[in-house]
Amino acid sequence: MGKLAPIILAILLFCPHARANSGTDMPAAADTVADEKKRSGLSRLIQNTISAPKRDRQAELEAARKDMEYFSRYDGKTIGQVVIVRNNVFDRDTERWGERKVNAIHRLTRESQIRKDLFIRPGDVFDAATIIRNRRLIRSRDYISDVSIEAVPADADTSTVDLIVTTRDKWTISLDAEVSSNGNSFVKLYDDNILGWGHMFAISTYINYKNGHYGGNVFEYENPNIMGTFFSGRLIAGHGFDHTDYGAEIKKEFIRPTDYGAGASFYYQKEPIGIYPLDSTVQSRDREWNLWFGKSRYIRGLNSSFFFTGRYNDLRFTQRPDVADTLNPYFHNKRSVLLSVGLYRERFRTSSLIYGYGVNEDIAYGFRFTLTGGHTWGEFGNRWYVGGDFSAGYFTSFGYMRWSIELGSYINTRDGKFYRTALVSNINYFSNLLGTGRYKVRQFLNFNYTRGWNRLDGFRESIGFVDEARLRGLRENVYGCHRLVGTSETVVFTPWKIHEFRFAMYGFADLGLIGNDMNLFGNRFFSTIGVGVRIKNENLVFGTINIRLGIALSGDGFRKADYFHISSEQRKDPLRYIPEQAAPVDYR
Repeated sequence: MGKLAPIILAILLFCPHARANSGTDMPAAADTVADEKKRSGLSRLIQNTISAPKRDRQAELEAARKDMEYFSRYDGKTIGQVVIVRNNVFDRDTERWGERKVNAIHRLTRESQIRKDLFIRPGDVFDAATIIRNRRLIRSRDYISDVSIEAVPADADTSTVDLIVTTRDKWTISLDAEVSSNGNSFVKLYDDNILGWGHMFAISTYINYKNGHYGGNVFEYENPNIMGTFFSGRLIAGHGFDHTDYGAEIKKEFIRPTDYGAGASFYYQKEPIGIYPLDSTVQSRDREWNLWFGKSRYIRGLNSSFFFTGRYNDLRFTQRPDVADTLNPYFHNKRSVLLSVGLYRERFRTSSLIYGYGVNEDIAYGFRFTLTGGHTWGEFGNRWYVGGDFSAGYFTSFGYMRWSIELGSYINTRDGKFYRTALVSNINYFSNLLGTGRYKVRQFLNFNYTRGWNRLDGFRESIGFVDEARLRGLRENVYGCHRLVGTSETVVFTPWKIHEFRFAMYGFADLGLIGNDMNLFGNRFFSTIGVGVRIKNENLVFGTINIRLGIALSGDGFRKADYFHISSEQRKDPLRYIPEQAAPVDYR
């Protein structure tokens, strides 16, 4: 069963004594403001459905491009005052009972917390790209719905520019739950903005609803910016049934063209792992230390940044399935040192109706090229690793296009042969907004090609339709060393809005080839098709409600499928080009 708590919470919060909202659209000329407020939610929904004023698509594209142009006019000036304007979850003049109660209960994000996220300071030289990066950072916080930065020339000094940073909070207290067919279930209560400090705290309670067995608790804490250092921290402790997690992590990502990144973590985990293709489950216990550091430096002549990263990793298993020299290398005890060097460039363009539902989104474009190498000391011998990756994405006249490719391999120190080689390539595309009416359409296309050579035996030495390379709705486990997946999704962002919940309809068609034949088209073919609806309130922290219908097919006819599926899903992480800690190609 999917995660249904967000639906229940939404009903409890917003349906009692609530009245429909007119939204941001202006009423027709013959309507008065009073008439607009009195109109029922159903009548307003009908009006928004059939009323279709013309859209100027060229103007929308120009608005996206002018974001940088707006700030660029102030380049070189001195930043004066930085004023923070904070807004509650909903407008202060809202007439809805539920929204008024949320605003009254909600603890507004503290001004000091927002200022900690600013790396632009009074007295700094104004730089448009830096302003946009800082806006993106604040907008990425889980407790912020949206943020804008306005530049205002100072009256007394034309060489000085004041900044007005305006934020809108999210409602950050939520409940999540999941129920399994064997009775094992959990309920998770969390707050992403404790007392307005921007810290997250969560408690998960595990219980079997069939026999009443108490399975334990898991506690989590996160701080996205420790004392304004831009280091984030995470703690986790507890157990739930046959899962145990204890760990701590601190890290800083690359933010600016000349910057540094670093991280340190320790985790102890106990978890059941499904071993494919044997379709069995084994218990695994491990502890892992991880340390990494990197620096980047902007090279003006190349308009790009050179970077390097170094990483040390120590992984030890105390419980695992059988292992041998060529069996289950995923579970081998090992220590690794990896180094990466490369060149990257990253910029942002503001858009909307891509992964969100009407809020501003910062989409990265640019490139990254990386070379990686290192050495691993393992219980069954030592080995070298060599690899590299390249990714590039840009806005075109017909949409956004991104291509990436990764290639990596281990080298056996005994015979010098390459083994466990992996190639992963992805193409990601989304179109400009299509259509001329209130129904805004966007097309998404994604392709994944993964190939393995000289793989060994055991867990993760073959791959399936998983993660971003999954076929939505397919209930069968299929594995091989080579895989090609293509997914197509047409999303219709509707004008429907009920109590700030927005609706997007979509149709999808996914296809995949998988197997061990070096001739990719000689492998097994699978496909899924279906339709669905996503429902999201961007003012609330819980995920998007996804309701989907679909079927699965292959060359042999119909396959096992989730014909009806309902779940809560988090927004996809945007594609980035910043340096990351050195790592092997992820073959999965």
